[in-house]
Amino acid sequence: MAGGKSSRMNHENKAFVKINKHTLISRIIKKISNNNLPVAINANENLDKFSKFGLEIIKDKFNDHLGPLSGIHSALNWAKNLKYKWVFTFPCDVPFFPNDIFLKANNLLDDKNKNFDLISVTSNLKTHNIISLWNINLLEDLQIKISSGMRKVDQFTSNLKIEYINYNFKKNEIDPFFNINSENEIKKLENYKLNSINKD
Repeated sequence: MAGGKSSRMNHENKAFVKINKHTLISRIIKKISNNNLPVAINANENLDKFSKFGLEIIKDKFNDHLGPLSGIHSALNWAKNLKYKWVFTFPCDVPFFPNDIFLKANNLLDDKNKNFDLISVTSNLKTHNIISLWNINLLEDLQIKISSGMRKVDQFTSNLKIEYINYNFKKNEIDPFFNINSENEIKKLENYKLNSINKD
């Protein structure tokens, strides 16, 4: 998901910001592409730059930059057209999520005793509902809610059945779901020795 305005990054699209010579979005694409499933980029601007990755680009169905819910709506619609039942969304500013997230999500999907609308994650009990595996059956309700003025992801998910994948990190470690919003945060990450699951 790279359709935001990046207003806290001097309006430079965060997807193309580099940490240790690699753009945020290239890091994410590399990790996601290992699963041999269709991958698309949700973007509304800089389409020529995104096209260089050779992936399908899906624009928001709603105009006027309505936020991440609009991007999630586009992802659900894209997955439905491909006849998939689920779609995983990742924001372009969280490049260091754990690699085992896909295995853990798949294990939950295989558990016939579970019944949920989406799989999301927590890190030290903090929720990150933009990083979620969504059931496409949510598409119609999400479209209605966005059309009615809803903009916050947590507001939409508040009444859904959610199964969480829980992660923990120590005080001297950086949250693997830390989202990058400023140049100072980039410098902080560049000077930080990334742990083994996030090495290039």
